[in-house]
Amino acid sequence: MINLTNNSVETYTAAQAKEEIRNGIKAYLSKDANGNYFYDFVNRTPFYLEGPPGIGKSEIVAQVASELGIGFVNYSVTHHTRNSVIGLPVIENLEDGGKYTEYTMSEIIASVLREKEKGHTEGILLLDEFNCASEILMPVMLAFLQTRNIGLYKIPDEWVIVLCGNPSEYNQNAKRFTPAIMDRVRRMELLPDIDCFLEYAKTRNFHPLVLDYMKLYPASLYKVTNDKTGTQTVTPRGWENLSRTMQAYEYAGMEFNRRVILQYIKSSEIATDFWNFYWLNRNSFTDVQMNSIIEGNYSKDLLKLFEQGDVQFLDSSLDLIEKGLIKSISYETPKKASAKISNVFKFLKKAGGNPSAIEKFFFYLTENEELLTIVRKVKNDEYLEVARKMYGLEIKYA
Repeated sequence: MINLTNNSVETYTAAQAKEEIRNGIKAYLSKDANGNYFYDFVNRTPFYLEGPPGIGKSEIVAQVASELGIGFVNYSVTHHTRNSVIGLPVIENLEDGGKYTEYTMSEIIASVLREKEKGHTEGILLLDEFNCASEILMPVMLAFLQTRNIGLYKIPDEWVIVLCGNPSEYNQNAKRFTPAIMDRVRRMELLPDIDCFLEYAKTRNFHPLVLDYMKLYPASLYKVTNDKTGTQTVTPRGWENLSRTMQAYEYAGMEFNRRVILQYIKSSEIATDFWNFYWLNRNSFTDVQMNSIIEGNYSKDLLKLFEQGDVQFLDSSLDLIEKGLIKSISYETPKKASAKISNVFKFLKKAGGNPSAIEKFFFYLTENEELLTIVRKVKNDEYLEVARKMYGLEIKYA
């Protein structure tokens, strides 16, 4: 028996999936010297693009249609009623006086025919969320894949069918396809890919800070969980919509804050991290300045920026400094790493000596095992001074 698990499916990045679908549809619509299609319509096996929500499946198909200059209809199976998919029942009379039920044209087929009337003889019909169709609709949809008919009506032979769906672990309504169904589709599993996202984001003129953040923290591109810690949803679609909102708010001079970010990036950790990154960069605190503090070669202007910064600025900047510090000391000897930790303490003292900022940085060191190991290995006078002054702690070294 064949085991149709994910192990038997090749995974694709967005760029790879787009190329595969584009090539496949070009092949389906290619003609011989006599102007006849190489493929009969019954041999044009539908593509089935499966992947997590918000990853860009429907956008890939739309781009392929646009680049090939053919028609495109996007129809979400789950957003319509049984009647809109199958058609409305109509009672018809027979010559012998009997009656029977017929159905009006399905909205799916009507949408394709409208596009054909606009001049799109060839095209792509995308059936989105296909594997989430209700139990009532699924038999109709499966028959449609084989015959291209719904009732008495049929989509044009020149149109290609593409299906999209979410894996069952992301949608409780999603159904796993049987081997019989899998045999009737060209399945591709799509996974998030930061390089494809950045390439796409540039063509769509994303907000530059979204691009910069993704380059630094690519793991924040995608996160969908639903467990004891709660539901978290961070997707490429969310980042694109957030980018547009940022640009609109800035253009209109409206306040942009963490609450707005959380409406799109539904993970408190990632939303807060991006807010800190956004705020610091908008207030002229850059990675270069952060590294200058860690290396101990900062300017007077940077000291002034910290002296004038409010609580929010100090909290955000210290979060960024901590991350930069961890990255900076990864390959350093304990002695050099300890010196960099001291540089941050000295900077905070010179920048007005804000006790809350120094205290927070002290706790960052204490709560971070990697940094705490450094201050344990090397006697760090700056750390010891804060421990004595603020907490009366006497830390002894071996």
